[in-house]
Amino acid sequence: MLWNLKLSPDEAQDFFLKSIIPYQIEIGNPDFLCGKSGYELALLALPNKSLSEELRQAIEEPFYPQEEYWCGYVLAYCQWKNNVAFSQIFENFPLERLLASYHLLHETDITKIEGIVMHNSVTP
Repeated sequence: MLWNLKLSPDEAQDFFLKSIIPYQIEIGNPDFLCGKSGYELALLALPNKSLSEELRQAIEEPFYPQEEYWCGYVLAYCQWKNNVAFSQIFENFPLERLLASYHLLHETDITKIEGIVMHNSVTP
């Protein structure tokens, strides 16, 4: 969806961090952990963008774990496992860097990826 909306990783990261989503996930709000679709989250993260056509196209595409999905999974795991704010994770490992790590790390055990992201020990 990031590419469908023609957002750079920095823009997407900024929209996400300025929305209500990170805080709601960080406090464990079940409505945000498992009660909202990607479409609903996009509407919350990008309230001032007209998303209907871009989101319709993204939703109609066949689903498969691509970079964006993987990044969300990694970020959610790192936040949960370490009980830190998403802003802190992005401060040390920005979304652009995480996206660039996809081809190298997407088949790696999540605990190894978490160590890399949280301890910034590898430069992909």
